[in-house]
Amino acid sequence: MINLHDFSGLPWWATIVLTTVGLRTLVTLPLAVYQNKILTRLEQISLEMPELIKELKAETAYAIKKFNWTEKEARIMYNHSLKKQWNKLIVRENCHPAKTMVLLWGQIPLWIVQSVAIRNLVSMMPDPTAIEAQIAYTELTLGGFGWIPNLTELDHSLILPVTLGIINLSIIEIQAASRTKLPSKLQTIFTNLFRALSVLMVPIAASVPSCLCLYWVTSSAYGLGQNLLLLSPRVRRAVGIPLVPSELTHPYQHLRSTLATKLGTLTNIGSGNHPPSTKA
Repeated sequence: MINLHDFSGLPWWATIVLTTVGLRTLVTLPLAVYQNKILTRLEQISLEMPELIKELKAETAYAIKKFNWTEKEARIMYNHSLKKQWNKLIVRENCHPAKTMVLLWGQIPLWIVQSVAIRNLVSMMPDPTAIEAQIAYTELTLGGFGWIPNLTELDHSLILPVTLGIINLSIIEIQAASRTKLPSKLQTIFTNLFRALSVLMVPIAASVPSCLCLYWVTSSAYGLGQNLLLLSPRVRRAVGIPLVPSELTHPYQHLRSTLATKLGTLTNIGSGNHPPSTKA
């Protein structure tokens, strides 16, 4: 960041934004595309399973008669064969389910490293007596924008912290609304957990230097744009993500209607009006 700032002559707020966009484009965007490809491959091989299950059931029924298997023995062999077939499909398509977390494996370390780097600039670490550290700190105090001229101070207006919370909540709601299947119990738990963390990040962001909060807002805004971009069928085809049945044909219309319905329900509940009963 220091090299980019010195080379470009940009103010520090623009340096932080440009660095964040550049690193996320180089690191997390390719990982997001790759993760989506893995998810589509898993969905494609899951479509092959019904026919395999049908064949395995027929083979198991034949084996019960031929080898006089008990029900327990037949169930053990059936489950073993089913798992073996599933693993063969995973190896064939190179889409181990663990790879669906590849974006987090790249995004979290990047977020931590850049957060620590910005914190070190403000704290003049590792050597506060070094002239380079003092120069960088002084430039941060003068490299702000708008209502935050000094990037080493807190954002007392709370604009950036609240914006961070809104963006993070938007990402979670978009991901939830873009699902075409009912969420599992575990998915619902994680969705609610991330909602709580998004709200918790607001007071945390209000207690850190505004340059760090600016980085968090920029990173989350990029993530929001990345999520919306990779919903587009045209973009997905352009980056090589195959078409699968769960893909939304008109994702943005679907999101708009789903979020509008959810917002209307919350508004009714908040005003004391309850949605009409579906019972006869």
